[in-house]
Amino acid sequence: MTDLKIISLNVKGLNNVVKRQKLLSFLKKEKIQIALLSETHLNDLEHSKLKRNWVGQVFYSSYNTKSRGVAILIHSNLPLTTEKVIKDKEGRYILISGFLFRESVFIGCVYGPNSEDVSFFPNLLTHVSAIASPYLVLGGDFNCVPDPRADKSPPGSELSPRSIRLSLSF
Repeated sequence: MTDLKIISLNVKGLNNVVKRQKLLSFLKKEKIQIALLSETHLNDLEHSKLKRNWVGQVFYSSYNTKSRGVAILIHSNLPLTTEKVIKDKEGRYILISGFLFRESVFIGCVYGPNSEDVSFFPNLLTHVSAIASPYLVLGGDFNCVPDPRADKSPPGSELSPRSIRLSLSF
């Protein structure tokens, strides 16, 4: 497998056409090959508009309001063939498995819930663990931190119940 340039961004909404174009221009300028975008706030039609310029494939999960939403953008030069696509009906994750450079890959983008949802992470991890692949890329905004001393500003000292459940799952 060759070196890949991958980025994961919480974009906090892409409804504004200027913001969307600036993001795509930035990704192109930086020669990003796989972009994992969380909190896109786009519907299905608007997500399809992300397929411009250098973007060869767009995978997304939308929600019925202008909130949530995730997308995976694949560069047009990457030879990705998909086997399976799993979309969350709540617009919280998109998971794809397939082959890249003849190697099995699994790529996912997650936007975790802001509030307590005890079924979210077990459901997500069920899907992730069901696909066997030597290469796994999982990015996005999980809305929890594994180590509040290192991952919060100002540093915190306690793990949230959500962070504890997530760390126990791995």
